Amino acid sequence: ETRNMKPRQVAAHRKREHEYKLNTMKRALQHIHTFCSEETGGLDAMLTCAAKTDDHRLRRELGLQIGRLVSVIEESDDVKKLVSKALGCSNWKIGHEDDNDAGATPLSTLTIEELDEEKDDDNDGNEDELLVKMKRGQLTASLLLGKSDVGAWALKHGWSDENGVDELKQLIFSNDSRAMSIASELVSAASSVEKSRPLLATLVQEGTLEDLLIHPNADVRSGAASCAAKIGLASKALSEDDGEVMALLDIAIELLFEEDEGINEGDGKSNSKQKALKISKSLPRSVSSESTSMDRGIEVMTYIVSKTFVKEKIVAGYKPEGSPPDRKSALDRLVEIGCAPNSGDAQMAFGLAGIFNLLAVSMETLRKEAFIGKEITKEQYDQLQALGKTEEEKDIEAKKDAKEEDTSAAVRERIRKLANANVPRAMVKLLEGSASDSTQEKLFEGMGRMASEQSVRGIMIQQGCLTTCLQLDKGEKPNEAEQKILRQARSCIAKLLVTTNPSILTVSQRSGSIGPLLKLVKDNDATDLMHFEALLSLTNLAGFSDETKNRVVAQKGIPTLSYAMFSEHEMVRQAATEALLNMIPHPTMMEYLKKEDNLKVWVAFALDYEANFACARAAVGCLAMAVPDPEFADALVACPKFGELVRTLLECGQLELMHRVFAVVASLIEHGGKCREAVISTGTGSFCKAYLQSYHDEKNVKEFNFTPAERGSL
Repeated sequence: ETRNMKPRQVAAHRKREHEYKLNTMKRALQHIHTFCSEETGGLDAMLTCAAKTDDHRLRRELGLQIGRLVSVIEESDDVKKLVSKALGCSNWKIGHEDDNDAGATPLSTLTIEELDEEKDDDNDGNEDELLVKMKRGQLTASLLLGKSDVGAWALKHGWSDENGVDELKQLIFSNDSRAMSIASELVSAASSVEKSRPLLATLVQEGTLEDLLIHPNADVRSGAASCAAKIGLASKALSEDDGEVMALLDIAIELLFEEDEGINEGDGKSNSKQKALKISKSLPRSVSSESTSMDRGIEVMTYIVSKTFVKEKIVAGYKPEGSPPDRKSALDRLVEIGCAPNSGDAQMAFGLAGIFNLLAVSMETLRKEAFIGKEITKEQYDQLQALGKTEEEKDIEAKKDAKEEDTSAAVRERIRKLANANVPRAMVKLLEGSASDSTQEKLFEGMGRMASEQSVRGIMIQQGCLTTCLQLDKGEKPNEAEQKILRQARSCIAKLLVTTNPSILTVSQRSGSIGPLLKLVKDNDATDLMHFEALLSLTNLAGFSDETKNRVVAQKGIPTLSYAMFSEHEMVRQAATEALLNMIPHPTMMEYLKKEDNLKVWVAFALDYEANFACARAAVGCLAMAVPDPEFADALVACPKFGELVRTLLECGQLELMHRVFAVVASLIEHGGKCREAVISTGTGSFCKAYLQSYHDEKNVKEFNFTPAERGSL
């Protein structure tokens, strides 16, 4: 409708929309203030419910909703003023970066009235002391989820006037499962925020996390394990000790099975305690979450799966020591979780996608990808970094790189094991139920990484990867994130079909693949590798049957492919030329070749054999395949460069080109008339006689050192 409006009408329309959004936000802030006020008691009721419930899922959902509530408020100071009373903070300005100016700058959003501080400050005395601390801890955890900077402030300054860490310890040592569950949630959320992570140093120094890590409640244990992984890896404390990482992996795997098996007593508990103590001691002396225990296990695993030896352990079917004989391996369990109904909607979906993605790639590849589109390459960056390092530092880094070395052969072997373990099917199931752009991007990226291994492409197609990629639809006007997802899916299609025999595909798969592949070729934001793989797949499909050729034409593929012939990358030019070559003898392709301007381009490509031999070979091959058509033959001999084409290629010394140009000449002679006369005028007859006189008995051929294949062409 706006297209039919006049400029003033459009301006007025946009102004009304802006005012509507401002009024809506103002009402939302007023509602939040009213809900959270002491008179209404909405915030206090949610915190009380979260503190008193024994259902950890309900507690996490309440915490998440509180986090979402405060995230609506734009200014951090507004949030501090709103929650300071509930946190037991007498001055919300405490910890302000500049206390002198804290009150001078007006808040840009809704001004929230100060809570009445004249009311009895001992009001909380009527409540159980532990309950008050639990409510404040739950509120701090929610703030860390919804407004991380305010959450860090609450933990350091706002909670009970800078006594938050002490009260957090009291929750941990309370021996109350609900209080310890809230503490576990809080340390897990705090360890995810850079500003609040150092505040947990005292817990690590005193071994306070041990009580959470060995607690019989899986909900409590999972949050502490997540915290241990985040703190340890963030400070690189675990990176030098494989044993500590393996201990975390064991805990993560145990958490994956909590939902089904519960907690093992006896030796299992003893082993868990030993692992917990070992992890806690390894952490440095300075230094989300509504998930279930299973979610937390996946969360911990995503932090450690980047290490090469962990990847190898997982794909090899690793089980923690002392596991029941009938228990599945870690990889099988991950696949089982991914294949579960509605797994794509679960909170763990992104974590699973990240794990599958990392298992199929090396860290070296990830580093190289990080420099794509940058003004400097990875190699140049490494050289610059090396200039500022001593020889000792270089030796240490070289040993570390050797330890983490992940060869391409090892990556290919892992991908084969992943395919045999039905990981592609799990990724497909996750995609079926996922509405998250970030999760979809990770999954399609992971599929593309796996499809790089030729031997698993058939398995991936059987398990539904190709069909899922073809079914992806982001509407007519996808945003930037959706365009990236589409690009990843189309790239996966291209990788899958480069070497796949089109005859094993269904009709819908063959025809449906051509449109996305052509769109990938036209995508200016795609890499040259994506363009190259898409063109190879189109070459494969176009040469299969008239049905696929018709589909390429219907999708306006010939103009797209001809445009790709002018790519700056020579391999892309070659692939585009070969794709058009396989479109012969489709009538539309023949009409395209007969046009004088187009024919000149193909002749020029054929003559450019010194700069790009493979592209010239494809161009001459195209002319040789098209020349049986009488109309094309007439157009070819009428080309101003025809004589130069024949003479140059006959004398070039490249047998593959000479063989093809002889095929062109032979077909033109068969046409007779002006085609035959054009060939004679080039001096081809004299060249052939001299050639036969010199080499017909093959006595002088040996001096050229031709290969057996080249002798066949000769």
